Amino acid sequence: MSFCLTPNTAEKLKQAIVSGKIDIDRLSGGTSKERQEFFSSFFGNLDTGKKVNALFESKLLLKNQKLGLVNWAKELTGIKPEVQRDLISRIEKMDKILSPEDRSKFLNDLASKRLGTDITIEEADKIMELSNKITKLKESTDITKSDIPLGRAKLELSDYVNSLNPQKAGIVSNIANIPRSVMASLDLSAPLNQGWGMLSRKQFYPAFRDMFKYAFSKDKFADLQADIITRPNYKAAKKAGLRLTDLGTNLQKREEQFMTNLLDKVPGIAGSQRAYTGFLNKLRMDVFDDLVKKAGLAGEDINPGSKVFEDLAKVVNNFTGGAQVGKFEQATPALNALFFSPRKITSTLQMLNPVNYVNPNISPTARKSAIRNLLGSLTITASIISLARALGAEEPETDPRSSEFGKIKVGNSRVDMTGGNGTYAVLLARILSQSIKTQAGTIKPLGTKIGETSGFYLVSNAMRYKLSPNASLVADAITGANAIGEKKTIPQSVLDRFKPMFITSFLELADEDPDAMALALPAIFGGGLSTYEPKESKPKSKPIPLKPIK
Repeated sequence: MSFCLTPNTAEKLKQAIVSGKIDIDRLSGGTSKERQEFFSSFFGNLDTGKKVNALFESKLLLKNQKLGLVNWAKELTGIKPEVQRDLISRIEKMDKILSPEDRSKFLNDLASKRLGTDITIEEADKIMELSNKITKLKESTDITKSDIPLGRAKLELSDYVNSLNPQKAGIVSNIANIPRSVMASLDLSAPLNQGWGMLSRKQFYPAFRDMFKYAFSKDKFADLQADIITRPNYKAAKKAGLRLTDLGTNLQKREEQFMTNLLDKVPGIAGSQRAYTGFLNKLRMDVFDDLVKKAGLAGEDINPGSKVFEDLAKVVNNFTGGAQVGKFEQATPALNALFFSPRKITSTLQMLNPVNYVNPNISPTARKSAIRNLLGSLTITASIISLARALGAEEPETDPRSSEFGKIKVGNSRVDMTGGNGTYAVLLARILSQSIKTQAGTIKPLGTKIGETSGFYLVSNAMRYKLSPNASLVADAITGANAIGEKKTIPQSVLDRFKPMFITSFLELADEDPDAMALALPAIFGGGLSTYEPKESKPKSKPIPLKPIK
């Protein structure tokens, strides 16, 4: 945000410069503290004095100081300052600020403004030490290739600067997101959940393999993050909006399933977070790199800032559950309070949007990739379900109006192999056909009378399944039952929000349908597992003994 003085104060400043009351030469030769005290006294406000001095100090670095000081005076009257660069670039260009030959002339206010926090000379020395480490690694490294030591050095610098002014997550948001994080933990569910749309991509399988490393090793996860930030396409990917997340204190930069840092040291949960985040980051960046290469070979414009990058980032995000939520992007904390996974919901809607496959204004490479991703994932899903049938599972449901569409069926248990996307296809099929297929196999038309299933009921019920743990708790309390109709007291509903979904489903499977334990394997990787209570058969009546015939 630009800084400018009020018109009256600006006029006062200009008159002081013209009259000589403000001696430019004297100020230029003084220390940061002396200048800050002078401007604070002149304006009668410490904060204004620091800001004016920071801008003044920025002009001391220019080769043409006179021109710089003229610009300094102009900027104070409303002209916007230059756009801030990214953290690493800014620090690398701050050598004159952070390590001046004369330490008494340390430009404290300018350094503080550039970094967003007050720093001491000792902290400035530490920043320069870490920055010089990066410079040396760059000089000794082929930066056209991924380089983990260079990436780790950049992360070390970034982490140190952030530690000087940590962005603390709001305690309310942190606590409110605990149930979601607990429910999404103690499994490795990213591949068949958010990663479903990339099943046919060759990049899916190295990411799947390495996911186990991230689960058990903090260093392996850090190496991945370091590898990504040193890739040639990293800056273009970030500028284009590719969803690359982390596990820091900034909740907005986390995967939406883990938007709290209060559980980061809990065994099992911490590993789940690393596995989930690492799998998606590697998959997204690997696929993005591949698509950029293909777009270049196809003759598309892949220069920095090109719209092609944005199109490629969108298609990767859409098929990995990381879509931006449009106009509501800045309101994602509120959306996360209402829905379990707003980005995942948006991603599925984008996958089902036909415009993304035919719009000529979208990069041809991006459109081809979207078609290939969707058809590939559908084909692999159908193949897995068919394989399960050959291995003894029940005949799969092929009617999209049935709730069992896209699932492997064994006994009373089902596992969804569509990454949760099949529920949208079922809803759409039911609305378009105005009918549903019941578990008994009969076709029932939708109705509007009391006791009949209506289209409104289908939509509202589908939305209830997508509610966040806190929002669904309110719904359970109002109705006295959960989304599938089980009667629940409020204490029972609260307890359910602190049970990992996979563990809960696994225990139900083991208790009620042990013959279907094989379904636990796809479930741990994100397949939606559900077990229905067996229907009680009616007690058989005793046979009536026949009377002997005389």
